[in-house]
Amino acid sequence: MLDEDLGAERAGALRELLGRRALAWAAAHGPTLHAAVADGAAAVAALDGHAGPVLLVAPDVPGLDDRLARAALDDIAEGADLAMAPATDGRPFLLALARADPDLVRAAADGLPDRQAAAELIDGEFGLLRSERRLVTPGDARAFAADPLTQPELAALLR
Repeated sequence: MLDEDLGAERAGALRELLGRRALAWAAAHGPTLHAAVADGAAAVAALDGHAGPVLLVAPDVPGLDDRLARAALDDIAEGADLAMAPATDGRPFLLALARADPDLVRAAADGLPDRQAAAELIDGEFGLLRSERRLVTPGDARAFAADPLTQPELAALLR
C-alpha cells in the first residue's frame, strides 16, 4: 500500500528505518536476544535455549518508547504470563512473554489476530498495554506526517 503512495524507494527506506528502530528498541529494553524473524518457526529457533522474558515487537509501529517497555516488563515481573499492546487495528504489535514457551512464541510471531486469541493461549495472568497506530496505509502515513510528535527522520520520509 505504501509503495503506491510513497513510491517503492521511499517506502523501502521507511520500512528499513522502522526495522532499525524496532531492533534498537529491543536492544535497549529487551532481554538478551535481538533478531528480526520472518515467522514463528524462525522465532522459536532464535529463542532456543533462551531463559527469561521475551519481547516480540512488530516493526510497523513508530510509537515504541521507554514507557511501553517498562509497562510490558513490569506486567511480567508482577506475574503476568503474557502482556500485549494492540495496534489500532486490534492486532498486537507487542507481546511480552514471561518465558520462551515454543508454542506461545510460534503463535505470537505468526500473528495473533486479537487479544482474545492471546488470552486463550495462556492459563495465567494477562496484561493489556496501551494501543498505538501502525504505519501501513497511506492514511497512516498522512497521519504520522501531520503529527508534531512524529520523529523528524520518520516525518521527513513521509512528507
